[in-house]
Amino acid sequence: MPSGAERSLVVSVHDVASSTLAEVRWLLGRLDALGVTPRVLKVIPREDGRADIRRDPAVGALLRAEAARGSEIVLHGCTHRLAGPPRGDPLLRARARLFAPGVAEFLGLEADEMRARLTAGRAILRELGVETGGFCAPGWLGGPGLRPILAELGFRYDLGMLGIWDVERGRTLRVPSLGYMGAGGAYERAVAVAGGLTLLANSGAPALRLFLHPQGAPDSAACRRSLRVLGRLLRGRRPVTYGELLDG
Repeated sequence: MPSGAERSLVVSVHDVASSTLAEVRWLLGRLDALGVTPRVLKVIPREDGRADIRRDPAVGALLRAEAARGSEIVLHGCTHRLAGPPRGDPLLRARARLFAPGVAEFLGLEADEMRARLTAGRAILRELGVETGGFCAPGWLGGPGLRPILAELGFRYDLGMLGIWDVERGRTLRVPSLGYMGAGGAYERAVAVAGGLTLLANSGAPALRLFLHPQGAPDSAACRRSLRVLGRLLRGRRPVTYGELLDG
């Protein structure tokens, strides 16, 4: 974590895939204008189980360019789609139904399938010339048994809704988050209210996270509001990656 009086901010762009490439580029352009480097890109290697990013040279080129600038690449599931009934405790299943319908991929998998998808997703990124040591389950929802598998496969961290699980040290760093979900409607308004409360309660926190989803971003008033909040946060915080937080 940041030392002394230094305060940090992790800015992440979610759901990087062929289907969202135009919106992702738009978001990265806004981050460039604000001077946000480094940043984090959360990548879906095979969206819907069909759209393999290896077939889209533009995605690979973008990821390599971002990695060369110091951006951090995070594996964001493999297909980003729920393949079976959600597993886990009742709270996890309720969160999947309410906040991640149809996308909580890693809540519907047995251990062997989790291992296979983690291995395949990382191999796809490696084939494109980028490495990743971080994982974020779609919807921030990982099923029972996920974390031991991440440790077995050599991942460095797992991102949850409330913080970062440090695989090597077996500890969780609480890092509050806020941002733009790309959901629209009442859900997006609720996310904005929650984000405002998060800022009020954690204005002096050593580290914060701001997430940006690409869906609808260029035309979204909610996304523009999140970018304005980001601009204000940057006056007192330094952009960092998750790896830097764990190293601090």
